[in-house]
Amino acid sequence: MKRIILTLVLLAVVAVSAPAGGMKDVKMPPAAERTLDNGLRVFVVETREVPLVTLRLLVPAGSVLDPAGKEGIANLTADLLLKGAGGLGAEEISEAIEGVGGRLDARAGKDFTVVTGDFLSRDLELGLDYLARAVTAPDFPGDEFSRERSIVLAELQQVKESPGALASREFTRALLAGHPYGNPVNGYPGSVESLAPDDAVAFYETYYVPKGSILAVVGDVDAKKVMKLVEKKLGGWKGEAPASTVPDLAAAEGRRVIVIDKPDATQSQIRFGNLAAGMNAPDYFQAEVANTLLGGGFTSRLMNEIRVNRGLTYGVRSGVSRYRDGGYFVVGTFTKNATLRECIDVALAEVERIRTEPVGEEELAGTERYISGLFPFEIETNGDLARWITEVEFYGLGRQFVETYRTRVDAVDSQGLEDAAARNFRAGGNLILVVTNYAETADQLKDLGEIEVIPIGEIE
Repeated sequence: MKRIILTLVLLAVVAVSAPAGGMKDVKMPPAAERTLDNGLRVFVVETREVPLVTLRLLVPAGSVLDPAGKEGIANLTADLLLKGAGGLGAEEISEAIEGVGGRLDARAGKDFTVVTGDFLSRDLELGLDYLARAVTAPDFPGDEFSRERSIVLAELQQVKESPGALASREFTRALLAGHPYGNPVNGYPGSVESLAPDDAVAFYETYYVPKGSILAVVGDVDAKKVMKLVEKKLGGWKGEAPASTVPDLAAAEGRRVIVIDKPDATQSQIRFGNLAAGMNAPDYFQAEVANTLLGGGFTSRLMNEIRVNRGLTYGVRSGVSRYRDGGYFVVGTFTKNATLRECIDVALAEVERIRTEPVGEEELAGTERYISGLFPFEIETNGDLARWITEVEFYGLGRQFVETYRTRVDAVDSQGLEDAAARNFRAGGNLILVVTNYAETADQLKDLGEIEVIPIGEIE
């Protein structure tokens, strides 16, 4: 019900203007902006129709900064922020927040950690107080550290029981080998097992700083009062992180084929792809349209050819994962062992086709309408607005990225799409990873490229 109410509110608040292509662009509500003396950037959007407010603090403390051998520490640090802070225990914090019907949590991603909360407007100060405690005075109690680490380890052990999850993790790990973007946010069993509370303290003290962090407050609030509250709660937060040392992504030459041998597998998981441009790519919108047409929707080419026309799988998708310092393209699907090679060949052929053949006007227009039609639903709620505000600022995209999104999608032409596909998607010179019963499928794979076989028992 709350989401429905917020949707109606924001549909009334978000104004529209008509771009040249016919689809209406969205207009984000105005935001008050201020940078505190400590470097924290604050954005406040007033939407007064319902008495609710969302808080979203983005801190540039993602898993890309995990030290080698301590993969998972950004994730575990985020998990612990609300498990003891400012002298209050986890239960006290939880009871205080739940006692007013609020929500506050923290999670880490590749590029950053976010602390998000939803409260009644009258409880804004309480929400800001607990958010500030979490990010400025976490206690990292030993018992909570052990408990959270055990939860993460249990989740990691389950990955090997899910061939799909294992294939996705190991594909990214192999494609981005040696780069921190290639590691899962929650780490590996061995790295997480080795972590201690002092590691979380060290990570927090190094990267949880106001300079570079972004706070969005969206809801039934008064911007001037919010700015004073933020100054009161977070103005004393100090620190500046060291200069980024994230290495450049480097593509391997030629095709690589990795087989994870799972002798009891009756189906084969397939992942293939290559490095691609990051969030600030000049051909972002062309690649977005190309990917949606190729494999980003239920009526995509990959879905039609592999599932509908040939019945090789129940599902297939392509995607471009984008980060601040690079990204990658991947196609993912699964099929019976007997049709493994056919499925790979058909998928590779579709990738090559979108790279080299012009797209017809009707197919292109339909894809653009699909993307543009869904986009307004991504800015429905207070939380959606807070997410867009913080992330376009973090990536340096500016609010025009949102406000011209549909116009720029509509402006993609066939040649621009083909060029972006040629730059970002590879049918050759890529990595192919399969989880399969290799004894049963070896003959199908033998001429794809040089094969590295890894028994599943050797996978961490």
